[in-house]
Parts: sequence; structure tokens; C-alpha cells
Amino acid sequence: MYSDDLIYDMALCSIFRYRVEMPKKIIESFSSSKALFFMGRDELEEIFGKGSRYTQDIISGRELEIAKREVDWCVEKGIKIHRMGGIDFPPQLLNCPDAPIVFYSIGNCNLNSDKIIAVVGTRQASERGIQECRMIVKELAESGEAPVIASGLAYGIDITAHESALEYGLDTIAVLANPLDRIYPRAHTSHARRVVKQGALVTEFPRGSHEFKINFVQRNRMIAGLSKATIIVESRKKGGALTTAELADSYSREVFALPGRITDLRSEGCNNLIAKNEATIFTSAKDFLVSLGWKKSSKVTKPESTSLFYTGDPLKEKLLLALRLNPEQNMDELCSLTGIHIKDLASSLLELEVEGYISKNPGNRYIAT
Repeated sequence: MYSDDLIYDMALCSIFRYRVEMPKKIIESFSSSKALFFMGRDELEEIFGKGSRYTQDIISGRELEIAKREVDWCVEKGIKIHRMGGIDFPPQLLNCPDAPIVFYSIGNCNLNSDKIIAVVGTRQASERGIQECRMIVKELAESGEAPVIASGLAYGIDITAHESALEYGLDTIAVLANPLDRIYPRAHTSHARRVVKQGALVTEFPRGSHEFKINFVQRNRMIAGLSKATIIVESRKKGGALTTAELADSYSREVFALPGRITDLRSEGCNNLIAKNEATIFTSAKDFLVSLGWKKSSKVTKPESTSLFYTGDPLKEKLLLALRLNPEQNMDELCSLTGIHIKDLASSLLELEVEGYISKNPGNRYIAT
């Protein structure tokens, strides 16, 4: 059912478990992972240096035997093994330089979908954050676009995103930081069973993988890599959701964040992302879908007028004037030019863009149209 090449790829992933970029680089350099296992000690030491544990792990062949047993177990349990280059390997992951060359899934969700949306946030979610998360997923479900909701099965925003997707009829992907033979946290085991029926559990970790904090970073890169866009619902100043946002941005994926009260520590991370222009402010599912190009904008046709200025809103008039006099400005520059608070600035820019008065160029620089 599975090729010998898969066995070598799985063994390579285990040997370089915490140097995630290495398996892909090795295959690019030597055409296959198999080539590495047929090299002698001298050749391997030229690559990895004398005394490297990688050389010893490759020569021993131990990981090859473990990989064979893992394949047999996956076949027995109905677990799919996705190998880079295969037809069931998500194309969106191919563009990620540190993508896993092998990962595992169980469920019935189309992982090749180009409508996977990550919805993530803090484990210590507020009641407001939980309600907003539910609202976002509900509005996405009602949009008719049938997006797939991806998250990490953690407490707080993650589990709320999964529960909401299940409730409103959307497929959902739970990316795990552990093997498929155990669920973490255990309290979410019943949720995981429901996800298998209406989505998929996904992991790059085979049985026997150790549980380290870095596993969660690797999980987050898969969430970001699988997704067309990432929505950060709530996040403190530091946290895994911000890592996901950073990774998504590095993969040239869209990042959105919900603004919160400046006194709310659980919104500090989201507010910082918006203030630094590292995320687009999330205002509604409708505007979100327009930004992704999935929905047509209900733009207001600009009136035939010789007036250079927007009429009806002083903030928008001030912004539009600033952009006509100073084209190609980013949010920080506009903030300095106009003195408008960053949150008001972000919402006014979005409204002007939707209404057709301005457009956003590469590099998040705005111009008047």
C-alpha cells in the first residue's frame, strides 16, 4: 500500500524531529531520503561532521524498523500517511520551507481544500472572547462558502472554534502536538472523536514521540501552513497564537486579529498585531471574506463629483486628504500624518477600502483611488 520511499522519509523525519527544515533540504539536495541511508560513515561525516548523532542514527537503521511498524499500525487503524509529493499532500504546505515531509491524519476532511481558515487564541479565554469566536464561526458557516476551521484542540479559543464548527455544520481540523494514539488534553478526547467524524485529526508526530514544549510550536506551523488565513481571536502579549500569526505571515498568508479593550490583557497581543500593521483588523466575517476575494465587495459607487474629498465623516475626510497629498503610506505613517488613533485609523481605512475610495498595495501601503 505504501512505498519503501515512505519508510525512508518517516525515518528521516524521526531522526531530525526537532530540526524541521532538514528533511526537506536533504531531499532537495540528494533527490531522496533513501540516498542518505545508503551512504557510508565517511560520506555522512562529511555532511554532518565527525561524531554526529545523526550519522549514527542513520547507520544503525533503527528508525527504519520503527517506521515499518508505524506503517503497519496506521494501516490497521485506518490512519492516512501523507507524503510530500503525493496527491493527498496539501499544496498549501508545499510553499512552506519548514513543512513536514510526512504527516498523519484520521477523518474524512479534504486537507487539500483552499478554504481552510485557522481560528486560534489564548487558552485563558474571556467570556467575551468565547462569544466572539462562536460568532465568527457562525457567520462563516452562514456565508455559504463552507470554509474548514483549523485549530489546535487546546483549551480556550481553540476548543471553542472546533465546537462551533461542529455545531454549525462546518468541517474542522484539529492539529495535534502529540501522536494519534493519545489525545492532549485528555479532557478533549470526546471532542476529538467528533472531529474525526466531521473533519480530521492531524499530526506529524508518530507513536513514541516525546512531549516537549517545542511540539506546540511545530503544531502551530502546521496550522498556519494548512490555512489560507489565520484569525487571532484573543491573545496576551506573548503566546502560542502570536507564534501562529508570525508563522502565517512568514508563509505569506493573511493574518487577522480582533481588537479588544486596551485594559484587557487577553487582547494585548491582538491590539499589538493591529498597531504594528502585522494583522488586518477583523470587523466581520463578511469583510473578512471580501478581503480574501471569496465574496464580492458591496462597494458604494463613488458619486460623480469633482470633489477630492469624502463627505460625511471627518476622520475619513482627513485620511483621504492625507493619502491624496501623500500617496503610498502605511498605517504607521498615516498615524503620524493624521494623529488619528490606530484603532480608529484601522477601521476607517477598511471602510474607505470597501467603499472604493482607497486601495491597498503590496507591503500594506495605501493609495487614494
